[in-house]
Amino acid sequence: MTTTTNMRRPMRLAAVTVALALPASAVAAPAAQAADDESHTLIVGTSGLDNIPHMNPLDSGWLIQGELNNLMYDPLIRWSQDDYSPSPGLATDWEVSDDELTWTYYMNPDATWSDGEPITAHDAAFTFNLLIENPVFNGRHGELVNNFTSVEATDDHTLVIEIEEPSALMAHLNGVSIMIMPEHVWGDIENPDEYHGEPGQPTSGAFELAEWREGEQVRLTAVEDYWAGPVAYDEFILQNFQTPEAMVQALQAGEVDLIGGLNPQQYEALEAADHITTSTGPGRRLQSLNFNTGAQTQDGEEIGDGHPALRDPAVRQAIHHVIDKEQLIQVAMDGHAIAGVSLVPPIFSDYYWEPGDELVEVSADIGNQILDDAGYDERDENGVRIDPESGESLVFRLHYHSDRPTYAIIKDFIVDWVAELDIVLEDIAMDTTPLNEEGDAGRYDIEFGTWNPGPEATGTLVYHTCDRLPAEPEPTDLTFAFYCNEEYDALFEAQLAESDLEARSEILREMQQLLYLEAPSIQMYYENQLEAYNSDRWGNFGTQPSAGGMIREQQGAFGYEAALPAGAADEAGGDDDGAAGDEGDTEAAAADDDGAGATPWIIAAVVILVVAAAVVLLMRRRSAADNRE
Repeated sequence: MTTTTNMRRPMRLAAVTVALALPASAVAAPAAQAADDESHTLIVGTSGLDNIPHMNPLDSGWLIQGELNNLMYDPLIRWSQDDYSPSPGLATDWEVSDDELTWTYYMNPDATWSDGEPITAHDAAFTFNLLIENPVFNGRHGELVNNFTSVEATDDHTLVIEIEEPSALMAHLNGVSIMIMPEHVWGDIENPDEYHGEPGQPTSGAFELAEWREGEQVRLTAVEDYWAGPVAYDEFILQNFQTPEAMVQALQAGEVDLIGGLNPQQYEALEAADHITTSTGPGRRLQSLNFNTGAQTQDGEEIGDGHPALRDPAVRQAIHHVIDKEQLIQVAMDGHAIAGVSLVPPIFSDYYWEPGDELVEVSADIGNQILDDAGYDERDENGVRIDPESGESLVFRLHYHSDRPTYAIIKDFIVDWVAELDIVLEDIAMDTTPLNEEGDAGRYDIEFGTWNPGPEATGTLVYHTCDRLPAEPEPTDLTFAFYCNEEYDALFEAQLAESDLEARSEILREMQQLLYLEAPSIQMYYENQLEAYNSDRWGNFGTQPSAGGMIREQQGAFGYEAALPAGAADEAGGDDDGAAGDEGDTEAAAADDDGAGATPWIIAAVVILVVAAAVVLLMRRRSAADNRE
């Protein structure tokens, strides 16, 4: 990547947060079990649980919701641990007719709900019909089920779905995004879209919900007779923390067993700890810069208060030309990331688009020329460019998460880089919840966003279709950037109907190319997963992909379901020191355990000692970054 000859000049010191070796007292410590205690609880530290409005498994858009759903429920088809290919879940096999309009799925006859009732094709038919008929659920899953013409259980173990047009989605049914619900319980729920999560409900997965303390903690209990094989411990707790430092301290105090999402300084410090196993691998977490491209309803009624100039692709493209992604990776992630291009991460190689000669060059000169050519050549009294249509100066609000320290570093660079275009960004720090609320209502100009795409590109790319705009002038989390483009929509429909992998891949890549050039959002980088866990207490965590993959944020629950308490690892032939056996290396994590019966998701654990020297190191790297290209 080439850069402009201008020196990158951001020199303001961002607040850098480090975890210090301090006592933790915020969390009860059920995981710190005595040697003679035969019960085992795996406690995972996380942040963002306070953003979860409910635990309705059919209306889940948050990463944490997916993680919990996949511990409690099984889909018909899951993504394999080895390579994300479709693999059996509740369905053992499936087939398609010659005309590709009739799909038949065969249910596992051994599968049961946690209350002992059999899981049948009738449960699957009930669930899919619910997704068709219920407006809330349909808004979340319509790209799949709106193509169904009929869904029928021909017997207890056979599900037949007729579709209007051939669809590539039928080969996996959106994987872990759709869980099957028990008809004998959910059939009696009057308003299933208002279901928030109730302890004791029958589940098909390895765990049941025992307690949900909103914003604080979720406690699951293991299903002793889970049909695919029970886990080797008794409880799973997801514990919320307001800051990464609090998670680190809790881990040090033995109050949590595993955390992830480490920053590079924390990760490097943990590599030296003798009772910690660190894990890293290419991830799917994507850091984005999202524009308000003109918030509106499907009928064109304007909502929100976005700046009108950001509706113009030329303005967004110009800003793209000054975002030095490689520099951000070095400064914010210490090299533990890959420059962003598309909403499809490179780990999903079947659909990933490489820009080649169309790679946006980092150059303020090019960005300024784009703006001049588009008519933004007048300045106000402060030297700021003026929108020729509205007459407004190009002063944009930049919303960033105050509870994510890395963003405080990144936004300083972006503010200064965009200033080279004679555009002003007014950075506004907000907690995640109000930031998302303002974004959903279209009350923003530019905002930071974090996405975690799955193996099926449609599940992410659908957020840029016109159908995802709200029908009424109300907030929605079903669209990215309020983007609407008829050419893009036509490509979206074409790829849905294409069953040939190569032909479909080409269409999906064309869609990604269009988004890259139109820039409704700028993909900054794909983070590597930086994780660690207390290998004195737990081991045998699985990774996805199984070779060199990640523990946390999987498209499956292979890591959690394979996890063994240290005392049980020997009995199972595992390694008490962790999945790979050697600290600092989990590439071979649980390679012998394919997670049979696994449902999705997992997290890694971390015991952290980050000294104040990390602050000096990051500040030094930041100032030195001005000389890197």
